[in-house]
Amino acid sequence: MGDDGAPERRGGDDPPPRRARHSARRHNSAQPTTASPSSPAQIRRLAGLRLLPAFPQRYPSRVSVLIPASFFSHRIMAHASRPGPLNPPFGVCQVPDRTSGTLGLLDQGDPNATSLLGNTPGALGLRDWADPDLDDIVEAALRSIGVIGRARHGTSPPPAAAPAAAPGSASPPTQTAAVPEIELARAQEMALMITTVFEGGKSMNYAALADDFDGMGTSFGLIQWNFGSNTLGPLLKKMQTAGEVAFAACFPESADYPTLKAALNSNSKADQLKWARDLIKKDREAWSAAFKAIGSNPVFNQIQREQASAKYHPAVVSVIALLRKMSPDLLSRVEFRSYAALFDLCVQQGNIDKAIDAIESRVKSEKPDTQRALMEIAAVERGRSAKAEWVSDCISRRMGILSGGAFESTENKVTKKRNNPQYALITEHGTKTVAGL
Repeated sequence: MGDDGAPERRGGDDPPPRRARHSARRHNSAQPTTASPSSPAQIRRLAGLRLLPAFPQRYPSRVSVLIPASFFSHRIMAHASRPGPLNPPFGVCQVPDRTSGTLGLLDQGDPNATSLLGNTPGALGLRDWADPDLDDIVEAALRSIGVIGRARHGTSPPPAAAPAAAPGSASPPTQTAAVPEIELARAQEMALMITTVFEGGKSMNYAALADDFDGMGTSFGLIQWNFGSNTLGPLLKKMQTAGEVAFAACFPESADYPTLKAALNSNSKADQLKWARDLIKKDREAWSAAFKAIGSNPVFNQIQREQASAKYHPAVVSVIALLRKMSPDLLSRVEFRSYAALFDLCVQQGNIDKAIDAIESRVKSEKPDTQRALMEIAAVERGRSAKAEWVSDCISRRMGILSGGAFESTENKVTKKRNNPQYALITEHGTKTVAGL
């Protein structure tokens, strides 16, 4: 039934006999043509052939497309349910808008419209140039109507050319590739993996332990918290609070836990140092066993990780702020190798306050043009403000992180070349930026 209630007649709307159609095709092959349907019935019939949207009234605009008539042979409809006409009704053929979606610029992916190629099977459902049977005519088709949606064989369409600048105006800005980012939590984790090798002899060594060789009483854990700088006492207190029974069980009877407990509760640095030094002299084995047990407890190890990030990340942010004042452009985004080097610096030296003038002077005179060059100045000058016997160690650690390989430093007649198996993280992620910094 037609829209007016009358039966849909074929009559003069039917295509001519096959011989006549071939004759017409030869006659018209060299001439471009435009055509319009001769009646509403023809529109309805063509819609049934999938040459038009099922509801042409939804597409009020009329678009004329100029295409060689020879292009529209029966092969165009190779996989359609019926062959297409010799001269399709271009006057009402809707060229779908370029709509965004998972396939890019959609044409046949638009459920409300189909193109002249009809319903060809495939992964995309209604396909266009992905039809392998159309290889020999696709070039002519592309020249005639351009690429709508996806390019041939399912590949993405070529990007649109940048608009040309008007005469006398500035060139349009070019788009730069986005620099890969690392989430802050992941950056902190990797920085910790690097620094814990320097501090504890191996990566993420929760039970790393050192005695009073440096006057710190006892150094313990991932980043060698110690009694001498009053960092180990607060850490142990947090562990005690998290699980007092489990914490007390880590200490053998000869380790004199009640004395340590009193020193932790009073937050007395002097009492904590005395407990450690007395125990090392009296029963070194009990001292070692206690900290080994603490470093084997998953709950206490989680506290170590949390405290490492909570203590040193704010220090890193403060250093970045100081360096950013000297060179805001170079530190508009912070690379991971810069973050890792500053994290290691803050663990070993606390901050850059002692070297701020020296760093600023070199930045003004040398005018570094890369973030890495700026960071190298900061690392070397802060290292040189350490005690003489530790300068080479400080510089070797930081320069190794920035370069991603072992770096030899000789200062004050002391040579150090610190290696680190976790330098591989710098090789892989060094130039990526840290999110949120």
